[in-house]
Amino acid sequence: MRKKDYGLRVNKLFHIKTFGCQMNEHDSLKISALIKPLGFEETADPLQADLVLFNTCTVRQKAHDKAFSEIGKVIAAEGKRPLIGVCGCMAQEEGVKLLHRFPEINLVFGPDQIYKLPELLEIVEKEKRPAIATELINSAEDYHFLDTLEATRLNGPTAYVTIMKGCNSHCSYCIVPKVRGTEVCRPARDIIRETEFLVEKGCKEVTLLGQTVNSYCNDGVSFAELIALISKNTGVARIRFTSPHPKDVKDDLIEEYGQNPKLCPHIHMPLQSGSDAVLKRMRRAYNTTTYSAKIEKLRAARPDIAISTDMIVGFPGESDAEFQQSLDFIKGIGLDAMYAFKYSPRPDTEAFGMADDVAREKKEERLQRLLDLQNNLSKSKNETRIGLVEEVLVEGADKKKRGRFCGRSSHNRIVNFAGQEGLIGAIVKVKITKAYSNSLEGELWKN
Repeated sequence: MRKKDYGLRVNKLFHIKTFGCQMNEHDSLKISALIKPLGFEETADPLQADLVLFNTCTVRQKAHDKAFSEIGKVIAAEGKRPLIGVCGCMAQEEGVKLLHRFPEINLVFGPDQIYKLPELLEIVEKEKRPAIATELINSAEDYHFLDTLEATRLNGPTAYVTIMKGCNSHCSYCIVPKVRGTEVCRPARDIIRETEFLVEKGCKEVTLLGQTVNSYCNDGVSFAELIALISKNTGVARIRFTSPHPKDVKDDLIEEYGQNPKLCPHIHMPLQSGSDAVLKRMRRAYNTTTYSAKIEKLRAARPDIAISTDMIVGFPGESDAEFQQSLDFIKGIGLDAMYAFKYSPRPDTEAFGMADDVAREKKEERLQRLLDLQNNLSKSKNETRIGLVEEVLVEGADKKKRGRFCGRSSHNRIVNFAGQEGLIGAIVKVKITKAYSNSLEGELWKN
């Protein structure tokens, strides 16, 4: 094992490994912006880094285990000894226990304490000891959204903008309220200011972020009103958001879909199960009837809207009949895309006390059946786009095929097409020629 050395070096390099959701991805960008002024440069190679940070997820056991594995690899590697930091939801959950498991770790800080990173690094350097900061901040007055423009970074023509953190829902399987705290919403003026700053830097599309993003409310401004304010007061071309809770998809948001051309015709609405009995055990605060009603209202307001969802298979007590209800419900409502996962128990949740009584093999079989169904549905949905002309925001070039580009339609479908240099960041018209389960192909439309 390498000798412990807390000292920071000249010409320092840092590496961030990010697990989990878009919130973590965005937090990693903010972390980069915080530490670059301290003399660090980013490297893709953790073995060359002087500082390695693991921005972790603990929503599912797989991500939790993967983080432990990656931390172990860096500790065991030959060569210079980097400073090692663990942040994100697993750091919030485990806290000081991480130091007992991995004495080589130098930094442990939760999502609410990211703004303290420069201070924590100084403690490690000067006091030659690990630094820990895992306090949750549930007060809007005390919470730091890292909203200084210097900490805002543009990632191509798209960008995330955090509008709130935390969750006040109490889904029985979810650890988010424990590791992210209660809801704290950012002032609308700060969100508008950051969005306009991004637009000035070349951003065409923003994605509003929050654990339950559509429960946003600050100083009387609702989520739908926030979207309208961003549309009116910034030059952004497209607005998306993730992830909403179905219970908070209110009529004013649905109306905004019908009247705001900047609000992309796509919504991700996590269902989790198509069985009312399972939804009740999950404490999801809606049933299939109310969920269907909201889908119908959204489609009435914006007939071409694309709707995606999340599903969990193998929740405690899920019978064959209840799983079949999920299959039938998904087939009946005909969504455009799906992310599906096997249930994994999380400590400190209500469901952790329930018997995890669906065998792993059955979870895997159910997951495959669900994904097979959705792949067929997605392909059928995508095939309806053949012959249509889509507006595509070009996000990047194909690294393997020269002259090929990739972007997203306003409906959040991936579109691949051939084109000339200089298209990245532009919104172009593409006529769709082929459809697959997860993407479209097309050709530049010249009219």
